[in-house]
Amino acid sequence: MTLEMQAPTPTAVKAGRVGSKVNWGLTLQRVLALIIILALWQVAVVVGLLPSITPGVIEVFGAIGAALTMPTFWAALGQTLTAATTGWLISCVVGVTLGLLIGTIRPLDRSTSVVVEFGRAFPTIALMPVVMLMLGATMTMEVTMVVLASVWPVLVQAILGSRRLDPAIVDTVQIFRIPRALWFRRVLLPSAMPFIATGIRISASISILAAVGVEVLTQVPGLGRLITLAQEAQRWDMAFAYLFFAGLFGWGIATLLAWGEKSLLAWNRQSDD
Repeated sequence: MTLEMQAPTPTAVKAGRVGSKVNWGLTLQRVLALIIILALWQVAVVVGLLPSITPGVIEVFGAIGAALTMPTFWAALGQTLTAATTGWLISCVVGVTLGLLIGTIRPLDRSTSVVVEFGRAFPTIALMPVVMLMLGATMTMEVTMVVLASVWPVLVQAILGSRRLDPAIVDTVQIFRIPRALWFRRVLLPSAMPFIATGIRISASISILAAVGVEVLTQVPGLGRLITLAQEAQRWDMAFAYLFFAGLFGWGIATLLAWGEKSLLAWNRQSDD
């Protein structure tokens, strides 16, 4: 049994180069959509369609500029990003390791399927009182909550990716008795990486949301605590500004990971085409 590899045609290569260029038309459409949303927001505030505490677009942009000059903002941002990044990295290591192990061992896959499905559907926020009782309102508690929230996308995608192996390739590996380490590096990882990359990207966004949410509820230092303090002081423009930065960094990390996924896994996009 032989496996043949087909080189990409010139048309496919040209299409990949064209697809890598910036789509200025789409970018313009997105900018216009954002401008329209902001204009509707401002009109709704002026007319009174939104609650009186809702700040206008101009006030929020002013608060964003003010936040950039505040040392407390940068310190809180660093604490939030540290907790989110630490929890996210732990989630990636744990999720990929367990996912590949579960997905490649069929009895283990069948016996843990109920646990995995229950874990991914369980509301992580319900565990916060228990985790706080054990660890207190500390950075360790925040990182633990981030891990509990963001590990599931990586785990599930790693399991799905490890199941993707072509039966013909599995038969070839068994017939030629390819060493386990070589099989892992040359067969399993390339097959599972597109799924794992998607899980890692989703997990990164969840980690930012989880970190900010934990800070809002437990008053652990970070962006979430600044949001709560701004609300207590009725500085709704500052609260919206902090929310903006939380969303901006989540979107930025997801976009950066998506770009890295397209660059490193270009071969997968060509095979899909």
